Amino acid sequence: MNDKAFGGRLLAFLSSLRLAVVTMVTLGSVCGFATFYEMEHGTPAVQREIYQTPWFALILGLLGLNVFSVMVSRYPWTKHHIGFLVAHVGILLVLTGSVYSLYRGLDSNMALFEGATSGRVELLEKAVHVSVPGLGVSGAFPVVFEKHPPAPGREKRYALPGSDLVLVADDYQPHVAIVESFAPADAGAPALHFVLQAPMATQEQWLVADDPQRRQLDLGMVSFEFSTAASDAQAADLLGASAGANHLSFVIRSDGALLFAAADGSGAVREGTVETGKPIPTGWPAMGVTVDRFLPRARLERTVKPETPPAKEERRQPAVRLHLEGPKGKGEPEWVPWGESVRVAYLDQTASLAYRSPEAELPFKVTLLKFNNEPYPGSRMASTFESKVRVEDPEEGTFETLISMNHPLHHRGYIFFQSSFVEGRPMMSIFSVARAPGLPLVYLGTTLIGVGIVWMFYVKPWLARRQAAAALAAHRARENRNEANAADPLSARA
Repeated sequence: MNDKAFGGRLLAFLSSLRLAVVTMVTLGSVCGFATFYEMEHGTPAVQREIYQTPWFALILGLLGLNVFSVMVSRYPWTKHHIGFLVAHVGILLVLTGSVYSLYRGLDSNMALFEGATSGRVELLEKAVHVSVPGLGVSGAFPVVFEKHPPAPGREKRYALPGSDLVLVADDYQPHVAIVESFAPADAGAPALHFVLQAPMATQEQWLVADDPQRRQLDLGMVSFEFSTAASDAQAADLLGASAGANHLSFVIRSDGALLFAAADGSGAVREGTVETGKPIPTGWPAMGVTVDRFLPRARLERTVKPETPPAKEERRQPAVRLHLEGPKGKGEPEWVPWGESVRVAYLDQTASLAYRSPEAELPFKVTLLKFNNEPYPGSRMASTFESKVRVEDPEEGTFETLISMNHPLHHRGYIFFQSSFVEGRPMMSIFSVARAPGLPLVYLGTTLIGVGIVWMFYVKPWLARRQAAAALAAHRARENRNEANAADPLSARA
């Protein structure tokens, strides 16, 4: 008796309108706050702090339990409950599909240059990666340093599978500035530091010969290039290749001399030997260039400088300090900025440490054939942009399609949205790639909700009116028969 009374009270509480109102008001308030929180702090922050938290899942679960309890409280069901049951089953399917997509779905990015092909995407999560090729050891470890940052005395340790090595994160900064400089070394590529004086500003930059990322520099109005030559003939060829308005080439001759060739807007080229600390006679109007440091052999020195983090997380440049430990010793700690990897020495081995997004493999490949953007008239701001891509699927064949801001690509459960782009030659297109495995449940649930609402507000009243009209007609027929029998008792007796 007490168990039944307790069960009845529990069911009454779980199916109560009060619980439904409190749960829905709470969910609506949280979602409203999350919208403004995302605008202020960014999508990764709102996913981490709200949508993917256990308490948000508890709110959704409590709402689903309330809906299910309401259905149970109406048992045994009759045909009058058809619309009510269909709508509530639809709500449960929408909640189930949404939670399933939230925790089992995919949110990622894919960046492609024109002509490039990829079958991998970068997830929105973060991870630290380590690889020691000489020992055949590697690993990747998901991290959320934003919530639980490592610090001296509070290190995070990650054991590498199949080895006795441990990757240690001993410090973290949410936003840093990376200051790069070069110092003399016994081995390394040549480097030079120059100062560009322009009417509106002064810029200082490093160039590193034969480094794919640092040998060239384009500042818009002017461009620079730094190379080495194995012979005098090659040096002459490299200097002679200097072309384009306001282009300055530096070349190291085989005897170690630093030469320059400067082209101005008229096409004239001036050549000579660079003298450290003295302006280079480029012939550029209102601009001067001076090489103040030249290192025949240089090593890169990077300084991580903590700075005040921007409010929006996407604009932050975090960094973590990592090192390797093992029974034979401890490696030197190294700061690793987000999205980068560094090479460090560990005993007699060379290791690679990285702090970046983990990747996921797609069941097909995508090639960016052509990117097109149209700016607003009189402006460089893009009004619309689109990508023509080719999809190569081993199971469903190859096809070409156009992805634009309002026309995403749907293929095998994946959705490609045109997110942004990076100008350059070639152009780079950036896609947001999502997969929501619970979407079919959401679609089915939405359909059932619509069917249930139509049934409750239109079909059920129509059936009730029809039943009432049939009952009224039967009642009138009985009354008519009774009146006829009363008027003719002899026929009634017969």
